[in-house]
Amino acid sequence: MNSGISHPTSFSQQPISDSYEHFLTKSIKNCPKNLYEGQKPQNHQLSFSTSLGLTNSIEGISSKEPPMFFLLTDSHGKYFPPVLQATSYRIIVKPISGLQWINHYDKNLCTRSLLLSSSISSILSSCVGVLFLIGTNSIRNTSAPRIIEQLEDIIDLVRFNYDHLQSKADISITSVFPCHKTSKLFPSISSLSSNVNNYNILLEDLSIRKDFSMLHLPITVEHLNNDGLHIRFPYVSILWNFLEQYLADLIIKKSTFTRCIPRSRTAVKKRNKKQHEKLKQKRKTYSSIKYIDTIWKLKDLKAYLKYKEIKYGHLLEIRRNKLYVYFNNIIQKQQAERILNLISFDANSFSDWCHTSTS
Repeated sequence: MNSGISHPTSFSQQPISDSYEHFLTKSIKNCPKNLYEGQKPQNHQLSFSTSLGLTNSIEGISSKEPPMFFLLTDSHGKYFPPVLQATSYRIIVKPISGLQWINHYDKNLCTRSLLLSSSISSILSSCVGVLFLIGTNSIRNTSAPRIIEQLEDIIDLVRFNYDHLQSKADISITSVFPCHKTSKLFPSISSLSSNVNNYNILLEDLSIRKDFSMLHLPITVEHLNNDGLHIRFPYVSILWNFLEQYLADLIIKKSTFTRCIPRSRTAVKKRNKKQHEKLKQKRKTYSSIKYIDTIWKLKDLKAYLKYKEIKYGHLLEIRRNKLYVYFNNIIQKQQAERILNLISFDANSFSDWCHTSTS
């Protein structure tokens, strides 16, 4: 099926034109007409098309346990079906209104915190891929370069905690479509639009550097609601159909490299327990804890470690004046600790660092 989605093995895509006519012809020309009549069903539910003609195209996929994809989304996905069960794949959708990549005031609206929660962790441990439809709430309140720093840390966190989500096709992140709901930080549409454009450019660069997939969404200003933030209801199903087609194509690509072997409940529990124990041992072996003064912030620590030429996997958020440093291997840890053991992260060292970095 040609739905206007062009994503070869590298998943490199070009942004969709802002022309509404171009969008209709390139993205939805094969979609059932009843999806776009603009009628909002009762009980705030949409009737989505799930028949994509892919049920017999993948060999070796068990009808009992098809591969599962996880879609974590902000309010843009609140009308998506919570579970889509097709013959050849399954999609689990978790919409959270107000979700940001990082929220320092509410962990329930913080993607980073949620990825470490038991409920989300259990889903990620069982899925073959994750798609993030997140970013709109972040770009309204945070500068694009800062969001990219947050996102880089989140990608490292996912790959450190989930050994099966390592390849480019395992993690997908959508672009942010236009937003006209201004904020205190971006009081004009032009300044907000500039931040959105900058974010998408930096996100594409990050996708190449960190080797994950970026999906450009076919949503333009014409599809926005009067609030300038959300999509008008008739176009929600267009977005869903686009994402479902992307994931359906993705399973075909992944199936050319791997076969999904049916597992019993007992086998799945045994595998998850083994992975959990392996993760605990990996954390213990490859981590280092440093006590730091409250004056040190995470961004300062990252800059300081870079200045000291200390290589590491990623840093966790500071907890109770402790900095948790994770390394990719034992050699990297040993080399870093030779330097870290000589460093005291107190107020004096912070003052010295500030003087050095500004001189």
